[in-house]
Amino acid sequence: MNGMNSMNGMSNIGGMNSMNSMGSISSLLGAGPVQRPLYPAKQAGVSPVSFRDMAAQAQASSAEPVEAPSLETMLKAKYPGIHYHVFDASSGYWRSRTDYPHYLLYQDGDRAKEALEDWQPTGANPFYGSIDGRFTAPKEIHALGNVPPGSKAVVIHPKVQARMEQDSAYAQEIFEKIDAWFAFDKARNEAILPGSTWDMSQAVAIGEDGNICNACSSSGGGEITCSKSGSDEEESWWDLRMARHAAFMKLAVQGEIQRQAQLSSLLSAAAAKSQLAGMINRGELLAVFGDTIAGTPTETVLALTQAQVFGSAGVLPYS
Repeated sequence: MNGMNSMNGMSNIGGMNSMNSMGSISSLLGAGPVQRPLYPAKQAGVSPVSFRDMAAQAQASSAEPVEAPSLETMLKAKYPGIHYHVFDASSGYWRSRTDYPHYLLYQDGDRAKEALEDWQPTGANPFYGSIDGRFTAPKEIHALGNVPPGSKAVVIHPKVQARMEQDSAYAQEIFEKIDAWFAFDKARNEAILPGSTWDMSQAVAIGEDGNICNACSSSGGGEITCSKSGSDEEESWWDLRMARHAAFMKLAVQGEIQRQAQLSSLLSAAAAKSQLAGMINRGELLAVFGDTIAGTPTETVLALTQAQVFGSAGVLPYS
């Protein structure tokens, strides 16, 4: 994808018709002293300088190449307040440990990198689930409840960052991948459970190969859904997302979402389904996401999404 075209310089200014006779000037100005010509008389071998020439010279002397915006600049223009990090966030603990401190992704500075790049668990994986209708989770999950609603975060692998600094087209490609993921993930969740995304925070990590290696979203109550790599010997992460939504977002429906207007939720879900169908049917997600999302074939992710949102009878073609 090509980067942004450099901005055009000043427009050429058309030359004015010179009035080369004093008589014509006098007729315009009326009686009075004889006016000097606008241009000096043409001398042998010397051409007068026109306004067009002067404008071209000024443009050539003042024009400077316009640098294409960086990925961070583009993201912050589209998502003000987004938290931008550069480190390797491909760790499987992002997906498998309930005590992984995702909340640090939503903070600026180096704390996220220092804490997460080489993060190692201690002890058994804490329980994360519902007991007698009560949501139970480690403190790291509850800490997500303090993240401002609608927050977004990205983590870029250092090698991808270095390549983008030399290749503006590649930076644009990564931007479109992240932007498409935020839109797809929100539309998918809203279509499945109306009203669940009004305060949803999202984080996505780009791996060394430039593809999405990890992703997660969370609600204001601390519930979280994470991506899963196909290399992990566990249930599909898309199935886990659905199971967690069924268990925890049901509680949100009984509480916070019930206080939202039901009509608004239904309209929001309908809009989300329409958006999702358009994204899938146009085939743009396959081109933007590439072959895999967090290690799972992109086609598989889209097929599962279609079945979950539209049902087996409503699976839409996307290829």
